[in-house]
Amino acid sequence: MDITLNESWISGKYSCGVIDTSLGTVEVFDQEEGFFAQEEHALEIISEIHQIWVSGDLTTEQAFQQWISANF
Repeated sequence: MDITLNESWISGKYSCGVIDTSLGTVEVFDQEEGFFAQEEHALEIISEIHQIWVSGDLTTEQAFQQWISANF
C-alpha cells in the first residue's frame, strides 16, 4: 500500500498559525503583525510548506515554522 503525503496532511492549527487546505487559507500568528492569505496566494504558500515538509525530516509544524522564518 502506497500512501501519498499530499497537501491535505499539513492542514491544522499550530502554535505559529493555521493552515486550512480545504478553504485555501494560511494564517500566521504574530504578536506585532499577523498575516493572512487566501485563494491563490495561500495555495502557493501551502505548496511551499508542503515541499519543505516532504523534503526534510520535519514535523508539519516545523515545516510551517521554517517557512515563516524564511519569509518574515
